[in-house]
Amino acid sequence: MSSASRPAAPRKRRRLSRGWIALITVVAVLLVVWIASEIAIPRIADSIIKNEIQKRYPQAQDVSVSVSAFPAIRLAFKDYSNLMVKVSNITLEGVAFDSIELDSKKWPLGTFDATVGPDAILQFFSSTHSYILRPTLDLSGDQVRVSGQMNLGFATVGITAVGALEPRGGKQVYFNPSSISVAGIQSTGAALTVIKQIMASNPVFTIREDLPFTVTAVTVSGGKLVVKGDVDLEKALKVKL
Repeated sequence: MSSASRPAAPRKRRRLSRGWIALITVVAVLLVVWIASEIAIPRIADSIIKNEIQKRYPQAQDVSVSVSAFPAIRLAFKDYSNLMVKVSNITLEGVAFDSIELDSKKWPLGTFDATVGPDAILQFFSSTHSYILRPTLDLSGDQVRVSGQMNLGFATVGITAVGALEPRGGKQVYFNPSSISVAGIQSTGAALTVIKQIMASNPVFTIREDLPFTVTAVTVSGGKLVVKGDVDLEKALKVKL
């Protein structure tokens, strides 16, 4: 029989050595453990921070915490990529926030986005050095109505002004009026000129000096004041990571 007509010899199957099998098994186990840790560690960290907040503020509602890091093992060393805390009906430093959202890339520095009801506005602002005596604030549509008395030097008048609040320098808040009404004086034209000059060059409020907040934006929405800015989370929450 010629060599051309002979059947081909079967090929021998290569078998992995025990060493390679063990290595692949170890790698697979490590991969599973790593994936599981990436899922589990952030959830554990979320739960720990949430419990700390709820323990310190039992009256707070709708507490939500989300913390992330890559790799997740960084969280074991209190290092994270992003931390977000959302809380409703919480009182921080004597200010009753209807809601507050805290966002941080590195503890304790962060930003905040909060809503404050009309009754709590003067808990957040200080009127100690305001040019308006015994001020009251009301929220009208998307504007703020400020009422009180002003000493103009030549007379003390009652005013009601509607307008917007403008934060400057982190702690000072100026009032930009869209309308001003004056009472208690006959020459309202001269009074209005002085009032506008005072408002343009002086803050109507300051953020309370003891608060760990600085403000970058103040608007009105849904009958509440919306305040945004920077915050020291550790001082605000009284919680340490």
